[in-house]
Amino acid sequence: MQKRKNPDLTRGEEQIMHILWSLGEGNVSEIIAKMEEPKPAYTTVATFMKILEEKDFVDRKPTGRNFTYYPLVEKRSYAKRVLNAMLRNYFHGSFEELVAFHAELEAETKE
Repeated sequence: MQKRKNPDLTRGEEQIMHILWSLGEGNVSEIIAKMEEPKPAYTTVATFMKILEEKDFVDRKPTGRNFTYYPLVEKRSYAKRVLNAMLRNYFHGSFEELVAFHAELEAETKE
């Protein structure tokens, strides 16, 4: 079975990618430092980084006894893919339906 390049991210993977995008590059400890409490274990984040590497979202370079990770996928590119999937899956590919839905939600919150 062939590996699909850049499959969807889980919520946890996406959270880590947002941190890595903001840092530009970083090691596991630097990523954990940017996470909210309760912070995950080092091994948990290291496992996420391995998965992200397998999914071709990040690559790494050795730095001493650790690795520095950097994104291979730009945030804008991933956001475009996620938005297009949302449009397709929830709004029949119609940006107008998305905007109308958002307007309805805004109106509900003001009531």
